[in-house]
Order: sequence, then C-alpha cells, then structure tokens
Amino acid sequence: MKVTFKDTFTTSIRTVFFNFRFVFLLWGASFAASFIVSMPIYYMITDHLSNSSMGSIVSDEFTINWYMQFRYLYQNNIGEIPLILISTLGAYLLVQSFFAGGIIAVFNLPEKTHSVDFFYGCVKYWYRFTKIMLVSLFFFAIAFLINDLLGDLIKYIFINSESELADLILRSLRYILLIFLIGIVTIISDYSKVSIAVRDKDKIIKEISNAAIFIKNNFSITFFTFFVVAVIGALGSIIYNVIASTIPRSPFYFLIISFVLQQMLIIFRFLVRMLFFATEVFLFKDFSADTIIIENN
Repeated sequence: MKVTFKDTFTTSIRTVFFNFRFVFLLWGASFAASFIVSMPIYYMITDHLSNSSMGSIVSDEFTINWYMQFRYLYQNNIGEIPLILISTLGAYLLVQSFFAGGIIAVFNLPEKTHSVDFFYGCVKYWYRFTKIMLVSLFFFAIAFLINDLLGDLIKYIFINSESELADLILRSLRYILLIFLIGIVTIISDYSKVSIAVRDKDKIIKEISNAAIFIKNNFSITFFTFFVVAVIGALGSIIYNVIASTIPRSPFYFLIISFVLQQMLIIFRFLVRMLFFATEVFLFKDFSADTIIIENN
C-alpha cells in the first residue's frame, strides 16, 4: 500500500522536529559566512564615519554625497569585495553539501540520530554530493542562459511594437519558465542525493538518471509534495517582508528587532530545507521498496 501526501507530510514534519538541533549547525555556517563577508564592509564604513564630518548626518539618514565620498576613498578595497564574496560563497556551498550528507543519513536511518551518525554521514557522502552540486550548478547556469536568451528574443520582437500587454505576458511567462527550470534542477539534484544515500551508490551520473526516472514514474506525488514545501518557504518570506516593512529604521534599537527577525527567517528556511530532504527520503524509500508477494498454499 502506497502512502498518501498526508502520511508523507505528517511523518516528515515529525522527523524534522525530532532532529531540530541540527538546524543550528546550518545556521552557524550561514552566520559565519555572513560575518566573513560583512566585516570588511563594516570596518570600512565605521572607519570612514569616524573620520568624516558627515558621520552624524548619515547616522540619521542616507546621503548621496557621503556615499560618493565613501566610494572614492575606498574604491580599491571595494574592488576586492566581489572576490571575497565569491570565495565565501564557494566555501559555504561546500559546507552545506557536507551537512546535507549528515541530514539525509539521519533521515534515512531514524534509529541513528546521534551526532556521531550525523557527522559520519557528512564525511561519507560529502564528495559524492559535491559532484552532484557541481552538475546542478552547470544546469542552473544553462537555465539562466536560456532566460537571458528569451529576454533578448522578446526585446527583439517588440522593439518596434507598442503592445505592452503582450510584452508583459511574455516576460512573465519567461520568469515562470525560469522558476520551473530551477525547480526541476533542484528536485532532481535532491533526489539524486537521496538515491545515493539510501542505495549507497557511487556512480553520480547513473544516480542522477535514476532520480529523474523515479520522479517521472511518481511525478504527481513527488512534484506536488515539493511544490507544497516550496510554497511554505515562500509564505515565510512573504510574512517576514510584511512584518519587516512595518519596523522603523530609527532609533537604532529597532535594528536589533530587524536582525532577530532576519535570523528567525534564516532558521525557518533551513527547517524548510530539512523538510524537503525529509519528504524526499520518505517518498524515495517507500516507492523504491521491494514489493513482497505472499502466496497462500
């Protein structure tokens, strides 16, 4: 008997709840990456404000004159920030791939939820998951390239046209297609990782192919579950943006409230990410299980 969406969702939420402590590892890695990127910018801003006559003005409101002065004085330092950002992003993706192995390993074997089991899964699957991540990045790049080419095509078609409605519809469809392509790459990438962990396989391309076949054969339940979890994540972001927009920017202690809300959103996103993995492990194990036929003599 195959499970329903309700069974999948309730069991997965329970699994995430019992493994809630692991979300702080994900949050810690995110906080460390943010700290590394933000500290050079923070140092430059504080150094300039302490030596600028416009420092007291900027503390109350943003001024373009201060910004132009800041850009001119620190142009060499600012030029190095993209390199720091790219390097930190690469390290962050590797760390998240490392943690993904532990999370999926724990979800695959619910009886082994100790920290030792978690880090064993991290080490065991990290290299294989990293290769899947690199393949996924390649297809993400293709998705964005297709999006850019479609944008250029739409621009060329309507270059001498005044049909704003048709232009708006096509551009909206273009972004919907981009979201769909990103979703397809993400779901295949996730199920490839799950397939590797559950079946303990090493052949990356073969497991990606098996994951795509699995999704195709069980498209309704896998895609619907993935879509529902994605909507939950999107709703969390919308609620955060609505609340954050009502918080004033001054006095300064309101920034603390904004910071706390932002960290809550990050933790929520990691919980949603864990829920993705939990539902995918549950569905893959159930639909890939061997059927036992009992014959009555």
